[in-house]
Amino acid sequence: MRFAGKLVFFAGLGVLLLSATLQAQMYRWTDPDGRVHYSDSPPPEAERRELRVLDERGLTVRELDRPRTREEIEEARRQEALDAQRQEEQEAQEHRDRILLQSFGSERELIAARDDRVTIVDGSLDITEEKIRRLEEQIARLQQRRERSGSPAGLDEDIAGLERQLRLQLRYRDERLEERQRIIDQFDADLERLRELKAAER
Repeated sequence: MRFAGKLVFFAGLGVLLLSATLQAQMYRWTDPDGRVHYSDSPPPEAERRELRVLDERGLTVRELDRPRTREEIEEARRQEALDAQRQEEQEAQEHRDRILLQSFGSERELIAARDDRVTIVDGSLDITEEKIRRLEEQIARLQQRRERSGSPAGLDEDIAGLERQLRLQLRYRDERLEERQRIIDQFDADLERLRELKAAER
């Protein structure tokens, strides 16, 4: 009987202590105007800038982050997107570096590969230049013939057809020249990167 009475007593004491602790808990926060408030219940999320939970002695026992503003949320998302982009670029660079090191064991090999690519394009350019020269000669001959004899039937159409072919060849030549420069620029960048990677291995 005495044991049961003690059990009831301590249980009641625990409830009282818990109730006193809950009642003693206070909240301190700062509103958007900078005013500090105290209350026994937390403020609305929309008004909270800084929130501290105080004990019965007024000491901070917990700090809660204030809700983020729309601008802060957007900035956080923008930063996350930038971080993801940087990560993707870094992984892509690491992939290119691995391929570069696997493909070329030395600067000499890379330079030789560049020269081979450029030589192929130069061969195509030589053929194109020869076609352009022949077309220009044909057009010039037909134009001289037209000047001497007027405009025989079909001559203007022949000249127009050759001029169309000439424009196509000129455009093709410009494209190959651009391709040639791209190859040189890319290999120059790869060469510089290969030197950096080889230096880092030492």
